[in-house]
Amino acid sequence: MPRRLLLVLLAVLSTSASRSLGAAARLELSPPEWKLGMILQGAVVHQDLVVTNLEPVALTVTLVPTCDCNAVTPTSQRIEPQARAVFHLSYDPGFDRGIVTKSFIIRTDLPGDPTRYFWIRGTVREQNSPAEPASPASAAPASAVSTSVVSTTDGSATAVSTPAAPIVVTYYYSPGCRSCEEFLSVEIPRLEQRLGRGIQLVKKDLMAAGVYEELAALATARGQSITAAPVVAAGQALLQGDARIRKELPALLESLAAAPAQAGTAPPASVPPRTPSAAVAHGAASLDRLAVLPVVAAGLIDGVNPCAFTTLIFLLASLSLAGRGRNEVLVIGAVFSLAVFLCYFLVGLGLFTALRAAASVYAVSVVLRWVLVAVLAVFAALSVYDYTLIRAGRSAEILLQLPSSFKKRIHASIRTRVRMAALAGSSLVLGFLVSLFEFACTGQVYLPLLGYLARMRQQPQALGLLALYNLCFIAPLLVVFAASWLGVTSGRITAAFQAHMGKVKLGLAVVFIGLAVLTLAT
Repeated sequence: MPRRLLLVLLAVLSTSASRSLGAAARLELSPPEWKLGMILQGAVVHQDLVVTNLEPVALTVTLVPTCDCNAVTPTSQRIEPQARAVFHLSYDPGFDRGIVTKSFIIRTDLPGDPTRYFWIRGTVREQNSPAEPASPASAAPASAVSTSVVSTTDGSATAVSTPAAPIVVTYYYSPGCRSCEEFLSVEIPRLEQRLGRGIQLVKKDLMAAGVYEELAALATARGQSITAAPVVAAGQALLQGDARIRKELPALLESLAAAPAQAGTAPPASVPPRTPSAAVAHGAASLDRLAVLPVVAAGLIDGVNPCAFTTLIFLLASLSLAGRGRNEVLVIGAVFSLAVFLCYFLVGLGLFTALRAAASVYAVSVVLRWVLVAVLAVFAALSVYDYTLIRAGRSAEILLQLPSSFKKRIHASIRTRVRMAALAGSSLVLGFLVSLFEFACTGQVYLPLLGYLARMRQQPQALGLLALYNLCFIAPLLVVFAASWLGVTSGRITAAFQAHMGKVKLGLAVVFIGLAVLTLAT
């Protein structure tokens, strides 16, 4: 008997240790996701979800619907170790149509256990002539108040210009919920007309990292627990579920509008107390601020990696052979660097937008995170391997370099355009062409960096770091062109680069490892 108690105690301690490291509670879901297939619009479907507790301790498992189209019975069950419980789920497509993705939030009572989701996927076939929502009833004239709905992705609120101070409403919801979208686009403007007052709306995605934890902390502070979504926080009230929000929000807003001392400022509900969950989010924001260091390092080191630098040296040598003077070299360098910056920034902006859209889906975000970490680890290892080749005098054999076919195309473009009379125009075109060809190699740093930036909480800060990276990337170009204008020959620049090429490879390895660590930490 004592031995058995000791084993149980060790299991509990092991579980507690794993919780402190942020490991998720071991739950087995059957089925792992709900595949609807194709269903008819308006037809309610049902599914039983079996949850098995694989932990050595009992767990309280709670399922929270993310929209009123989903329901669960019961919402919470206590599951003993190695036992199972059945949750009865339903989905009412209502006016949904086409491909749909819904979810339930799954929480346990283990401290530090991260939020997980049970996904519902399928296709809803549209019925003929679905009823359209009724047009808003006439209320106060539209001129009584200017519309002022503010939508933010990072939870920050923006001041709105209205005749009276706007009423702050925080809306926690799941994008893709048609009832939620209809509420935002129809009900909020209708309520503004009714009140004659602007509504400053802060939208928060329940699928985004840390948002559900923030909402749960806010509910606890209000003496509630989360049982339904969407959720509205206004003043000291917390309204859960679409039906309750639509029923009670108008009266709540009227009471807030009648309190001028409070209506003009953000209510305490929009800034939850600093709980452990909020502290985690604050820590992630601090990591975002620290991102400037690896971004600057990545830009500077990528600007002098063999892919970009050998091309630059070839350009300088070609300019010399073409008889270009010092002032011409300065003009070519400035225009060429500007073209490189614009090309890489625009390409990065497009890829960043696509990656951020993908990362907004929770499942894709998780996959993107681990793929990014794996790619960074591989590139770090290859950079170290290239360093050993350079130390052994075999720099021609390094792995992370441009393919020979791309090098030939770049050199051919340089030879052709350095002799053109239209100095600025040919340099601009040359910068774009070289950038596109070099992307096969410089993208080894750029793409992982874009993947990291796409996962950052604040989009404006991520875009600023994207611009900073590209400024740092062209900084070595500007330095080399300035040195050439001052009379430093391409031979001396080549010798200096070859002497430090190994250090560049080690620097790239450090950047890759740093980005991997930051990705794991956010």
